[in-house]
Amino acid sequence: MTLGGISMNFGFTDSGDYDSGASTSPVCACANSLMIGTPMSLWEPAYEFDVTDKPGCLPLLGTSINTPINSNQNGSIGQAQKNIRGNTKGAFMQVNEYINPVLTTIGLIYDSPCLDNRSFDVPYMSWADASWSDDGMALLLTPWGYGFTSILAVAAEAPDAIAASTGFPLASLFWVAGSWGAMYPPTGNVATYHSNEQVNHLLITRLLAKLHATGLQQTTAGQAALQSCGALGVPEFIMDKRQYKISRTLPFLDNMCMPVGRPTIVQETGTSRPQDKDFGYFIFRKKDCCAGYSAL
Repeated sequence: MTLGGISMNFGFTDSGDYDSGASTSPVCACANSLMIGTPMSLWEPAYEFDVTDKPGCLPLLGTSINTPINSNQNGSIGQAQKNIRGNTKGAFMQVNEYINPVLTTIGLIYDSPCLDNRSFDVPYMSWADASWSDDGMALLLTPWGYGFTSILAVAAEAPDAIAASTGFPLASLFWVAGSWGAMYPPTGNVATYHSNEQVNHLLITRLLAKLHATGLQQTTAGQAALQSCGALGVPEFIMDKRQYKISRTLPFLDNMCMPVGRPTIVQETGTSRPQDKDFGYFIFRKKDCCAGYSAL
């Protein structure tokens, strides 16, 4: 967390940050509310996601919905190219999104215009989204994804993974998620399965990118978000993947905030038990905002 460009970690270990381009000036102004204030930047825990092989299942809520589905919506891990006798494993999983702004829910920070104060909600369940299991339909929502299906485009995963290993991924390579795989098409179909954590992290990132592309998710990082002087940010249709970090909560806490694309070799410990089919994660987002304190 920074306030007016000054780091305020309160004794906690810094888990890494990147330059979002927001102002480091000690003073900022909000034209829409005629307020002046101080630039504030932090990693806000705002969302939870769970990944499951059962459509209608809500693992983080400990319940399920009796859904009208077909067999194609059941999650699975298996041979991706069995029709041509390929040996590569692939996967398909369902994902649910939860709005859970815990900093305001538990009252840790009170009455801040910068923090999300929405109530707990479940705005997205992939089993109810026909495009989640249909690559062609999903690409209609993100037509630019057609240009990133070649071998050369997929080769961008390597430099992105290297950058994410010690820091953050490369925003310019928006069509890949480092060591996790390709971002497009934004569906639950993963062509290459390495581990549960790799698949889960990739699907969460794909869903975030999909929500950005459809205008349901906005960016809260950067100069434009800071000048918006609000909790929800500004539209960003091609997601800057650096603004999110992921930390596992189910079935075991990992106490890690993983930038997008970082290899999951450490995080995978204890997650390959045959009985573990449901996984939950907290999503931290970069928040740049002008905390107003007086009228202009």
